[in-house]
Amino acid sequence: MNKKHKPPELHEYRCLTSGEQMAIHQMLISYVREDHRFNIIMMGTAEPYNLVKLISVNFENEAAAIWIHFETITGEKKALPIDFLSRIEFSGQKEI
Repeated sequence: MNKKHKPPELHEYRCLTSGEQMAIHQMLISYVREDHRFNIIMMGTAEPYNLVKLISVNFENEAAAIWIHFETITGEKKALPIDFLSRIEFSGQKEI
C-alpha cells in the first residue's frame, strides 16, 4: 500500500524551507490560472469556503505574508492571509 504524501498545512508556511515555500507559491499561482472551483479549508473549527474561484495571490515581502483573494459562489470577493488556512482543495472528489 502506498502512503500518500501529505502536503504541509498552509498556515505552517513561515516554518517551511525555501523549497517548500516555492512549491506553495507555484501551487497557488497554478490554482489562480485554473478554471476550477476550490474549497478553502480553514484552521480549527472555522467554516470552510466552498466552491470559490481563486482570483489572485498577493505576496507581501515586508510582512512575509501571502494573501489569497477569491470570489464566492454568490460573487462576494474576499481575501484571507495564508496564516488562517489549512489547505485548498479542488471542489469535488480530487484533493490537492
